[in-house]
Amino acid sequence: MSNKLFICLALMLLCNHAYMQNIQIIKGQITCSNDTIAIPYAHIGIMGTGIGTVSNINGDFELKGQFNLEKDTLMISHIEYEKKLIPLSELVSDTNFIKLARNEYLLADVIVLPDNKKKEIFKNVIENLKNNYPDKLYQCEAFYREIQYQERTKKHTRLIESAVNIQDGKVTGPLSKIKCSLLQFRKSDNFTEEHLGSKLFKKMFNFSPNYLHHLLVRNPIRYYRDRLHTSKFNPLTQKYKGKELEFALSHVIKKSDDKIYVFKTTKGFYCTIYINSKDYAILKYEEEMKGKTSLIYKNSYHYKKIDNKYYPAFFYSASVTDYLKNSKGLGITESSLTFVNYSPDRKKFKRLRSKHVLPNELDLYEQEMEYDEIFWANYNILLDEPLEDKIITDLERKTSLQSQFKENATN
Repeated sequence: MSNKLFICLALMLLCNHAYMQNIQIIKGQITCSNDTIAIPYAHIGIMGTGIGTVSNINGDFELKGQFNLEKDTLMISHIEYEKKLIPLSELVSDTNFIKLARNEYLLADVIVLPDNKKKEIFKNVIENLKNNYPDKLYQCEAFYREIQYQERTKKHTRLIESAVNIQDGKVTGPLSKIKCSLLQFRKSDNFTEEHLGSKLFKKMFNFSPNYLHHLLVRNPIRYYRDRLHTSKFNPLTQKYKGKELEFALSHVIKKSDDKIYVFKTTKGFYCTIYINSKDYAILKYEEEMKGKTSLIYKNSYHYKKIDNKYYPAFFYSASVTDYLKNSKGLGITESSLTFVNYSPDRKKFKRLRSKHVLPNELDLYEQEMEYDEIFWANYNILLDEPLEDKIITDLERKTSLQSQFKENATN
């Protein structure tokens, strides 16, 4: 080994060691101050930075990064609770128990909201999309999880987990501008029973469902150019069986500095929209379609504010995949994206090159990547998204999940 190469490697190791020594870890659990109930999907971040995460279903979170313990401030926010700011210098314990006060609810039957006022609110939502959401190229990292469940056997049959890099542009840009690449990837064995008709369809049309891509392009905020401005598919004027659905004010959430309108459809297709009264931003959007006896699909989209713009925070989708000849159907596919570490400054990231971008028409399970055990052992977002015990039991039919991750990776 040449002296120059040796010196370069030594410097790299020293720099990496110094970086790891400066990494701080902030752990906590978020609960309601009134009844100590855990608060899921609360947004946690460092003010003035793109570093953030989302609390899990138990209210737990973990945040890693290089922080200024004397100057930085932790911000916790949730639609239904009052925002809380905590200087990092006050977080002294290994696990910080943080309580949020619930916002006041005003039910619709005590609020007089004329029909023209509702139309004005919806009109302002569309007119302010350019102001409220990104107007230039940005990148962010996200944790993606995909789980398949088979109705016939009542068991989970497939798991995909990935750290992804997402690049998107203006809210007015076409959906084709959304690009995604894999940072890390792992998958379980595949126990999903796929019927012959589904296999033939994929082979004939050279198409496999990419649920990660579906989750990104179905973001209702990004419908602006492709769909939002048309009556064909407008989240604010949804249609069901050829008829336009009516939104009614369900309630108003009173916050310390503003209030949030909550509108719901009155029948048929179920849709809920949370709208900030101050800037008319959509903070949360949920939709659900049910058959006579079961779910057809359910989508949920959450957004958080960073530097006066709202960015994706958490996306979730559950949908029936394919049907067998019997009435049970093949099952349900659940997919979710938890967004972290935003880079809204174009100077701080490199554009994704075509060779790194995931193809939109390829089933993500077909991807392969080396299994980086050290990365996954230190990936803090997994604390926020723990697997249920039943999922682990269902998938560990032959070997442990860790063994499956290694066996299904490239060498």
